[in-house]
Amino acid sequence: MIVPRSLLRPTASRHGGVACVLVLLALILPGCSSPGGQAALPTPTPLPPQPAVEKPTYTVTKGDIVEELQLSGRVSAVKQDDLYFAQAGNVGTIFVRATEAITKGRLLAELDQGDRLTQLKQAELALDQVKLSLQRGQDKQKYATELAQLDLDEANVRLKQASTAADRELAQIGVQRAQISLEQAKSTTDEDLTKQVAQAQLDYDRVKAQVDAGRLYAPYDGMVSEIAIQPGAAVEAYAPVLTVMDPSARELRVENALSTDLARLSAKQEVQIHFSRYPDSVVKGVVERLPQSATSSQSAVKADSAVHISFDPGKLDLDISDLAQVIVTLQHKENVLWLPPQAVRTFQGRRFVVTEEGGKQRRTDVKLGIVGPDKVEIVEGLKEGQVVIGQ
Repeated sequence: MIVPRSLLRPTASRHGGVACVLVLLALILPGCSSPGGQAALPTPTPLPPQPAVEKPTYTVTKGDIVEELQLSGRVSAVKQDDLYFAQAGNVGTIFVRATEAITKGRLLAELDQGDRLTQLKQAELALDQVKLSLQRGQDKQKYATELAQLDLDEANVRLKQASTAADRELAQIGVQRAQISLEQAKSTTDEDLTKQVAQAQLDYDRVKAQVDAGRLYAPYDGMVSEIAIQPGAAVEAYAPVLTVMDPSARELRVENALSTDLARLSAKQEVQIHFSRYPDSVVKGVVERLPQSATSSQSAVKADSAVHISFDPGKLDLDISDLAQVIVTLQHKENVLWLPPQAVRTFQGRRFVVTEEGGKQRRTDVKLGIVGPDKVEIVEGLKEGQVVIGQ
């Protein structure tokens, strides 16, 4: 690089000249660093190759193996029912709250009845009036019958006391008259009043049925478990709106179990139960009932989709809706060959394992038996002690 002479000419200030030279060099030197105007990049250090990952190995072992089915359930009341109105309408009043204790026959909720309650009261009054009139007539008949009976008794006494034939004849006539009067008194009824009472009863029953169709009553002693409505809400006829239960008797319910799992269950099958709040305790149970479908698409009976399991909690303090795990032992075999499930491979329906012999790997087809959560039974294809290479 050639520096112009003008830049080397002495200046009035030595330090100022040196500074100017340094600035000029800083501007010129970057363009002279390499051909093409780009800085040379450093050579990257090569990365070492990744070590080969060793695959796990498993030894064919003899022992016991259990095939289990695991299900999840909740503590529920044995007696639990959904209540519904028999007619559509708007909710008027709810007389209870969730978890509230109830007694059989208690009014729980009702729809907006409009003037039906007034109609029911009027029908009740009309029925009471005609019943009262009929009762008064029946009382008069009772008194008339009693008087007629007294007259007959008196006539019989006179007949016994008659001493002459004429007296006996007159007394006999008196007895006959008294008997006729008694029969008339017994047969006297007010047919009009009887018909009025019957008609008033029909009118009252009709209005009462209409009112009851918009009411919910407690079917038994228990408690309210759920309320799905609120005042003013519109509801359809026969749509569940309130759930009641009797918490004194409890069971375990398994909902929404897979059809493949249900096919392996049967009534009276014994199970083991592990409650979430008591993980160290094991409670024995029995399958009491499997899911039941409605008899037809037109049936008003609600299908039961739950597996019902009875159990004795012993000293465990359980609440409704407590979670639990149900373990069903399907098969149990002793002293059989087994491998972990991850040791067996599947490809296009073929089940096989990979073994190593003489430094070479080969595929060996196997036939499986019981398949448990951590063990798979080897029925054919392997011997005890063979080593299988995992995936």
